[in-house]
Amino acid sequence: MHTCIETGSARRREGSVNERQVTARNVSVEGTHEPFVEGVDFIAPAGEVTVVGIDPGVGQVALALAIGGRVDLLTGSIGIGASTERSHLQLRTRLVDVADVTAPEDGLPLRAVIAEELALAERPSGRRDVTAFLEDRDLTDLAARRWESLPPGLRTRLLLELGSWHPQVRVVVLAGPDRHGGDPYEWFEAARDLADTGITVVALCSPAIATTLRPLTSDGVTA
Repeated sequence: MHTCIETGSARRREGSVNERQVTARNVSVEGTHEPFVEGVDFIAPAGEVTVVGIDPGVGQVALALAIGGRVDLLTGSIGIGASTERSHLQLRTRLVDVADVTAPEDGLPLRAVIAEELALAERPSGRRDVTAFLEDRDLTDLAARRWESLPPGLRTRLLLELGSWHPQVRVVVLAGPDRHGGDPYEWFEAARDLADTGITVVALCSPAIATTLRPLTSDGVTA
């Protein structure tokens, strides 16, 4: 099951494809006995947040990997701009907080997570760099805190920011932020702040949370 919240300009832009627009058409990903994902359609306009409601667990992981060009599709196509080449999807996307794939280990201290994410973004990631990053965000006192003990909204905001820093990234895929609990409006606002910088954000969450977020968009939910 999936639903999609498209922002107000999604349908207006369908005729002209921006280099940062993500288009998914009838996407299915093969599973062990049945497809992990089946028949997903959405348009994620450039520089906006598109929320795709899909059942938690393997379906969200499979769709995130598909958008990032990391798995074969059973049916359909995914494109960024005018290209559907998997190598292009891999180059232009950053998969954020995908369970058992890119999600940080719960037991790591905050400073270690920041160091890893800086390195993945091809930024300096030494002790001084991590310290400066935390100081700039008034997070020095939390440097030694276990990642899992930090507020969900803060964790998601940090991962979104750092995930967008790689010089080649144009699209950030946020997978299952609602699985951590907390207020969904917090991670949605963090995603919207990132989109305001020009990055396209695709957020995968449960259909119920997608429906809850409907008032924040101007189009609403489409099956």
